[in-house]
Amino acid sequence: MPSKTNFRVIHVFPNSARLSCGPCNAVMAFMESQLRHGLDVRAVGPVDNHIPPDRSQPVAHLLLKEFDLAAGDFCSQMLAQAEGARSLFHFHGISPWSDLLAKQLTAAAVPYVFTSHGQLNFHGPVHAFKKFVYVSFVSPFIRQAAGLHFLTRREKERFRFILPLWCKPHLIQPNLVPLPDVEAVVPLSRAQSGLPDNAFVFAYLGRLDVENKGLDLLLDAFAQIASHAETGLILIGPDFKNGRQFLEQRARRLGCENKVRFLGPQNGPAKWSALKMADAFVFPSRWEAFGIALAEAVGMGLPAIVSDKINIAPELAARRAALISPLSPAALAGAMRKLMKDAALHSLADAGRLWVKEACSHESAGPRFDAFYESVLQG
Repeated sequence: MPSKTNFRVIHVFPNSARLSCGPCNAVMAFMESQLRHGLDVRAVGPVDNHIPPDRSQPVAHLLLKEFDLAAGDFCSQMLAQAEGARSLFHFHGISPWSDLLAKQLTAAAVPYVFTSHGQLNFHGPVHAFKKFVYVSFVSPFIRQAAGLHFLTRREKERFRFILPLWCKPHLIQPNLVPLPDVEAVVPLSRAQSGLPDNAFVFAYLGRLDVENKGLDLLLDAFAQIASHAETGLILIGPDFKNGRQFLEQRARRLGCENKVRFLGPQNGPAKWSALKMADAFVFPSRWEAFGIALAEAVGMGLPAIVSDKINIAPELAARRAALISPLSPAALAGAMRKLMKDAALHSLADAGRLWVKEACSHESAGPRFDAFYESVLQG
């Protein structure tokens, strides 16, 4: 699509764009929304010739320029992407090499913005103070940015504790979630999963990171309801630091192992089919910058129980798009019982799907990025 704007945006990948991982996929989704909106979008990033084939992805449509960070002139080569155009750079990570590039951009009077994929949040006063010291006195990278993009309103509001006087342009835009035609998705067979057709099935999607994702609390909560109702719990995602073994042992100790199913990593159509088999989604993270898996499940129409610790929780609560729960087994179990008993709570599904459409779609994000970039360039 020909550019309809008079400026160029150059996204800076924190890792090789060819690596299939959460941060890179998020950046690619932002770029896709901007390309669809008609922006002149390009990308630069480090070259990596050692990505395993099963974790590699094509990036031809991104107009990507890859650079060897060992080359002494890699910054000037990246900066050359802005020549002949009214341009700005968009960073998605903080590293020594991106810090070096930002310094050269500042010297050349080329503005740059930064997306905080959780890097500008904090866990308690001590962590906040450390970030305040780093941002205020150690690295000028954030201070000198011409604008900031936050994934959630909570992170933007908490940022005032890190840089109290910061007042440049900002954008609050969640991660983007491309969804399938939900009605056309065929659910995974419960019989194949060993679950009865009449069971109320809860789902979790993501890596089996027990500590960060709160999966120990989820299993403890599920055990409280499993002995009193026809239920099931499916855990969709890859193992992480022997998380599956830990959870299998915990389920046996709690006596609910016959109702817990580990489906392993599911990608593409298989992921959507697994989600559609479920009746509800549970997202019990102790910490989460946003949660793409949560948005995918909500976008699929699943009523969701969400930990009050994740950044997006207040926005979901304000839209009545999820049931927000304190992070404890008793509270999670109470929320799960509530979903099972109160059919009216399934209105969460409709509100959730509407929120995803309005906040996390390519179509809605493109114009917001356009206006944000223009405000930065007018600076």
